[in-house]
Parts: sequence; structure tokens; C-alpha cells
Amino acid sequence: MKKMFLLCVSILVVSYTMVFAQEITLNPYGISPRDVARDTVELYFDRAYNGILNVGKETKMFFKGEFEDSTLTNPVWTLFIKPVGSTADFGGTKDVDASTQLNTIIPDVVGTYKISFSDGTFADTLTINAALYWGVEGGTVNCIGCHNTSIWDFKYDKWLGTGHSDMLERGLNGTLSSHYGEGCISCHTVGFDPDTENGGFDDFPFVFPDSLYPGVYDLTMAAYPEAMARANIQCESCHGPGSEHLGLTSNSEISISISTDNCAWCHDSGTHHAFPEQWDHSGDDATNFDGRGFHGGHALGTFSGYAGGRGSCAPCHSGAGYIKWNYDGRPVNSYGLPGSIDDPPAATTITCASCHDPHDATNSHQLRYQDTQLGDGTPITFELYGTGSLCMECHRSRRFAFEYASDIGNASSHYGPHHAPQADMLIGANVPDYGIQFPTSPHSVATENACVDCHMAGELTDPEGNINLVGGHSFNMNDAEGNDHVEACAPCHGTIGDSFKDKKYYINGNADLDGNGIAEGLQLEVHGILELLHAELPQDANGNVTIIEDSSIILTPEIMRAGYVYFWIEEDRSFGIHNPAFTIGLLKAALAELGVILAVDYPESGMPQEYQLSQNYPNPFNPTTTIEYSLPEQSNVKIVIYDALGNQLDILFSGESSAGKHSLTWNADSYASGIYFYRMQANNFMQVKKMLLMK
Repeated sequence: MKKMFLLCVSILVVSYTMVFAQEITLNPYGISPRDVARDTVELYFDRAYNGILNVGKETKMFFKGEFEDSTLTNPVWTLFIKPVGSTADFGGTKDVDASTQLNTIIPDVVGTYKISFSDGTFADTLTINAALYWGVEGGTVNCIGCHNTSIWDFKYDKWLGTGHSDMLERGLNGTLSSHYGEGCISCHTVGFDPDTENGGFDDFPFVFPDSLYPGVYDLTMAAYPEAMARANIQCESCHGPGSEHLGLTSNSEISISISTDNCAWCHDSGTHHAFPEQWDHSGDDATNFDGRGFHGGHALGTFSGYAGGRGSCAPCHSGAGYIKWNYDGRPVNSYGLPGSIDDPPAATTITCASCHDPHDATNSHQLRYQDTQLGDGTPITFELYGTGSLCMECHRSRRFAFEYASDIGNASSHYGPHHAPQADMLIGANVPDYGIQFPTSPHSVATENACVDCHMAGELTDPEGNINLVGGHSFNMNDAEGNDHVEACAPCHGTIGDSFKDKKYYINGNADLDGNGIAEGLQLEVHGILELLHAELPQDANGNVTIIEDSSIILTPEIMRAGYVYFWIEEDRSFGIHNPAFTIGLLKAALAELGVILAVDYPESGMPQEYQLSQNYPNPFNPTTTIEYSLPEQSNVKIVIYDALGNQLDILFSGESSAGKHSLTWNADSYASGIYFYRMQANNFMQVKKMLLMK
């Protein structure tokens, strides 16, 4: 297309570009209970709204009109179709910025509404449906009759296996939580909204029981049949009321939305329900070397645009594309990697429903994982990597590196493993042809769920009740200010300092891995070695490594392999943390093949690469137990025993200790049965572990 326009007069090119870039969009604007609680001044966001277009009659809806790549000059909202008898109108605008305006409407009569947002000659429209709630088994026709068939993959039967299907039942029977109360049922029933009258749960008689115990649910079913027909989290909770559906969909008579807004109106409130709030901040990290930060994330959707019309990109760049890839049978290419899908849906961000199947509880946490592999056939399974195997489905190289990275014919502006090769790095597989069995660190198997146990580590809130925006469903390993989530490392590595960059990695007692005479943290050392490799590779006018077909660049298989390693480590973005030994080994091999010798050697068997305090054994014990610790370098070590109250009991060792593995024995013959703690301090490293004396 661009080449064709180069033939045109330049002013036509400019005019075309300006027109093409400008676009008015009109979309629902979801409001969570947390958003309502925050709006204490304007009170514009006074009611929660799940962002779907099929709503219960009298539901307050919010909309966002946006003039992309331009400024609003005369925005106009129009309600141009509404049912007979409706007096609905827009409630009032709110300017978000120069390009974006919000408005509200409350559809007051069952039926179809059509609205538009325009500015000059640009406009967009939406169709709204207002209806009544019937319940999954209610109405003249119910959900089960159509949707519990092979055509719809027996959605009802699968839904019965989810926690949504019996949420209120478990609550009233006293098995869900000891804190369960009347305030919980608004999210655990269908259509609950005190400000509306539309056939929702709260529109029928119901009295919350004084006591909760097994059998109460059945008693309330008998006492309040109309309300309890809308008990639990049913189809209409997420798809909207069904009274106008009856097979119709053209005027939003039913909604299918994977927007996080559809989950947030129940899952984003207070200090116990905050996954959407964390997700909103995914990609807010500030990972930064040489001024290059990473600003992606599941919520920001920085890269989702690639998937709009590209079937091969959609399975990973689009949440909706990933779902369709699953529904299409998960097609793969010749290397077992995600293949192209036909008719990719409009691209979306990676939302809750992208990873969690709301209808199917077959897998842990209703995740969509299945067995798959890396480009070289290395297996990725739940058995090996737990729930982290889902992350690896997209966060893996798109290449079979053994073949791809040695072929000069693959040179292009897209050369490399593709932009998310973390699984290959973490596992330590799918490598270029160096003829070497590289050493690998155990991060991929050291925890039950691989990626998840680090990137989702941590509590939901801090001690002050603020939602943590690192770990959890933010997946961030550092916050927007650049503070590293070092707490994620503590269970295995103890205290590592305030930053990941502080964590040193020793090879045969040496932490100066880039040979610059300064022993720094692993990430800084890896960055230093990358700079050495950068100097040996072709670069463009801006100094960026480039592996392209160009008469000024001489490419060889050695350059191709080294370029692949460079892009792999750069795009992995952990700078060695995912797999320290493997990362250093790759860089050493790439440099050596280009004639640059890295002073550091491969790790010797048995020589520790980091400080470590091991779990005592046996545990429980009586009366003696062995405590082992490892030192990558000679260190001043102190190991102390404490009781459960924090009182110091014994000092097992205090003094200089050589690099290597060491063991101590503690005799607890004079102490009573109970929980005890042992603490190791070595230079700047500190770690505490728990043990049980059982007599």
C-alpha cells in the first residue's frame, strides 16, 4: 500500500493519512464498585456497570465516546431509537480529556435502544437491549434447552461444575466462609440491583437466614421460590437478562463479552476482591536498562493490535484470538507452535476470560492450559510446570532455533526468537546449534507452578490495606516507580537486597561475570556481557543490532547464531534471572564463536552459585537434625536457633566459612516439642526457615 501511494502527489498522501488516522469510537464504559467508592467528589460514577449492551431494565449504563488521534470540537450524543413509552435520555457528560467524553443512559422500558456519538462528519453507533431476568431454568424458554447441546458443547453441564453454579448455595449452607453475610448475595445472585425493577433476585421476597448451616439453601428454595430461581451466578449474570433473547442476537438481545469489566463489577471491591484492580496495572512496570523500559502488559494491550486481521498473530496477541484458537482445536504449525486461525475476531487485550474459562472447571482455576511444546519439541505440561504451563503457551519462541538460527536466509527485520521467549529461557531449551549441552538453573522446576509462583507471588494488600500492584494478577515484578518485587524471591533465596540488580550470581566463586573488574548483581553482569556481544554484531545507524539482508552487512552462520542469542536474552527481559547458568552459557558460547573469550568458565559441579539455607532434615525431628547451607564465596556466617516467640536459644556457628556446602547438627534434647526457627546471616544475605521438634 505504501509503495502505491509513493506514486501519488505528496499532498494526497498527507490528506489520506490524516483522514485514515481519525476515527470516532463509541463503547460501553464499565464501572466497578471500586470505581464508585473512589468517586467521592463528583459522584458521577454512582452505580456499578459491567460494560455489556444487554442489561436489565432501569440499569444505569456508562459510555465512552472517543475521537482517536484528534480533538473533540463539537461532540453530539443522540438517542435516535427507543421503545414506545420510553422517556429515557442521556444523563450528562463528563470530559475525560480533549479526545474523550463519557455519558450515561438508563433504559426504562424493555426493548431496543440505539445511540450515536458524533463530531462533525465522524460518528459511531451502538445498539442497547433492555430486558427482564428469568433465571437459568425460568421463562417460557430457558437457557438449558438450547445451550446444553453438543452444538454449544454442553455449556450448562460444564457450568454446573464451576464455583459460580453453587456460590449462594455454599454461602447459605455455611460452607463458603465463616464471614458470609447478607452483603455478599448481591454478587451471588442474578440481577441484584436495588435501584431497578427488572425481575432480578431482589425484586422478589427473600429474608436472609439468621443462621447458616447445611440445609439452609433448600429451606430458602422452598420459602422463596421466585427469588431463589435467580440464586447463584447464572448465565444471565454475565450475558445479561434473557427475556428478549429467544435466539435473537442482532440487537444485543444477549451479550457475549470477555471484557474484564464484566468480571470487575463483582470481583473488584474492597480489600478481598481486587484481581481486576491488579490486572488494570499489569504492564505498569518500569524495567529499565539504557533508558529502554517495557510497557506492555495484559491490560494495556500494547501489542494486541497486531492480531486484528492476522490469524497467525491472534492466538497470542489477542485475548479473543486465544479463545478462538482453543475453540478451533488449537491448530499448530510443523514445530508444534500455535498455528493460524481462520477469521480472527477483533483484537482484545488479555482479559480474565482469556485465561480462565468461565464455563469449564476441568482444569485448576478454570485455566485453559493443555499440553504443548517448545519449537524443538521440549514438552510443556501441567505435570511439569503446573499452572505456569498456561503462561508458556504464548511466552515461548516462535522458532526451532537449531535450524532457524544458523540459516542466513532467515535474516530480516523480524529476525530472532520473537518477542516473548521466556519459556525457552526458563526451561533452558530450544537453543541454536552450538554443539554444547548448556548448564541450566532449576527455576523452572524449583516451584510447583513455574512462572506463576514468582510473578503472582505476594499478598493481595499491604499492611495498610492498599491493593498491591506487584505480583498477583498484575504479574508485575516491579511497580511503576521501579521498585522491585524482591519479596517474591524471599521464600527460596532469603533477603537479596532492595533490587533484583543486587542479587549476585557466582560461578566457581567469581561474581564478576563480564570481566570489568567489578562484581555486580547478575542483571548488571548480564547487561555488561550483552554489551560485549552488541559490539560484535551488525548495527543500524542508531546503534541497534540488526540482522537483515543488506549489501553492507556480511552475515555468517556465526553472526546469525550470536544475533539470535542477543535478541533472545534481550527479549526475555529478565537479564539472567529466569535461568542464570543458561544465560551466561549462551553468551559465552556466542562470544567464543565470534573470537571473544569470556573470562568466566562454566560452573564446576558442586560449587554453589548463590547463598542458600536448606531445609533441615529430618523434619519433624527428635532430638537431632541437620542444617545445611551453601556459600558461593568465603563469607562471615552466623547461624542462630530461635523459639516460636523469637527468643534466641543457640548459636550453631559464628565465624568465617569457606565457599562450598556446609552442614551443622542441632541437638534439641533439652527443649520441648514445638516449632523452632533457624536463621542464617552471611554478608548481606539473610534467610529464616522453620522446623518442628516432635518428641
